[in-house]
Amino acid sequence: MDFDQAIQERHSVRLYTEQKIEGDVLSALQNEIARINEESGLSIRLVLNEPKAFGRFLMKTVVKFKNAVNYLVVSGPDSDSLNLDAGYYGEQLVLFAQTLGLGTCWAMMAGKKEADRDLPAGHKSVILISIGYPEDPGSPHKSKPISEIADLTDAPDWYVKGVEYALLAPTGVNKQGFKFERDGDKVRMIYGSSTLAQIDAGIVKYHFEYGAGKDNFVWVE
Repeated sequence: MDFDQAIQERHSVRLYTEQKIEGDVLSALQNEIARINEESGLSIRLVLNEPKAFGRFLMKTVVKFKNAVNYLVVSGPDSDSLNLDAGYYGEQLVLFAQTLGLGTCWAMMAGKKEADRDLPAGHKSVILISIGYPEDPGSPHKSKPISEIADLTDAPDWYVKGVEYALLAPTGVNKQGFKFERDGDKVRMIYGSSTLAQIDAGIVKYHFEYGAGKDNFVWVE
């Protein structure tokens, strides 16, 4: 499975089997985490067989999780770009996990106590991502009409595909609170200033880049 297929097929998974993440799958996942940390400067780590983070989360919400004992802690040096980077690089791991046959779910409110444990000095945890073998593959989220996200009148194919891939990105409570504007090969993404909006923007940014092709455009503020 490549990332194109992963983007099309990946949905939030909250119900997991008891199968452990181990062997070649674990090695591949750990290698990808190391690669992304090296590239990004983040300090993402994988926690296995630890039920407390999502156990406490379940007591506070009506969201149903099952066997959510493995998760990624997305963290990094405290900076103005941390939330955006967390979404951008975390989503790369989410899609990579999908290619390995693993399911995932972004969980903003889960496991703050566990996430902050063993962080390097000056680093801050942003969000957890549950991960494991899916009992249920999840279901597609509802999307806004593409016309509410971007004006595609006379748009080049790369821009259309970028917007389409952006609409497949997971966002908090499926809000899809973003829009795109284009002037030639210059693209601007409009999004909110809250922590969740910035995480979402990072996720969406990666989807757009992957769909559009990074060589076809430049981001502008």
